[in-house]
Amino acid sequence: MKPQKVRDLLSAFGKIGRVFLAPEDPKSHAKRVKFGGNKKRNFVEGWIEFLDKKDAKLCAETLNTQTVGGKKGSYYYDDVWNMKYLPKFKWHHLQAQIAYENASRQAKMRQEIAHETRINKTYLRNVERAKMIENMQETKRQKRKVAGEDEDEKPAEVEVRRQFRQHKVKGSAADKKEGKEKSDRVKSLLSSVF
Repeated sequence: MKPQKVRDLLSAFGKIGRVFLAPEDPKSHAKRVKFGGNKKRNFVEGWIEFLDKKDAKLCAETLNTQTVGGKKGSYYYDDVWNMKYLPKFKWHHLQAQIAYENASRQAKMRQEIAHETRINKTYLRNVERAKMIENMQETKRQKRKVAGEDEDEKPAEVEVRRQFRQHKVKGSAADKKEGKEKSDRVKSLLSSVF
């Protein structure tokens, strides 16, 4: 339902100020269209500002859990209203919430881009290493050829050394080992005293 349609349906209860409808996630829209669903732009939730509080309360109490109705062939005929009056809720609260959601979406996007960039850099580094190793092997082959060695002999492959960082032992095994060392020190100290 578009904002103008909402405004038309609810204007019977009083004068309406601002209307904001939150659009659905683009991914869910694309998925629905891909699998043959309607191409209409859907909205997940919305906020309507009435100029008078009494009108807003009456509208929320009257229409909550009621069907939208209208003409029998209308697209929204069987849909149900789900309304709630929000006391002490101002329009700037809504704008702050939207700004927060946009900022969190942007942060998530930046994080995903940084992750993909790291993966790409690692891949490129590995490709460069592979090229370097191939060039080293080719140079060795050419040197052997110049020196007159047989080509049938298989050259020794370049050994790629990798270093793995070791983590210290944690948990009960580490505690037992440490406790044994402490008990040995305590026994030696007590034997020297007594």
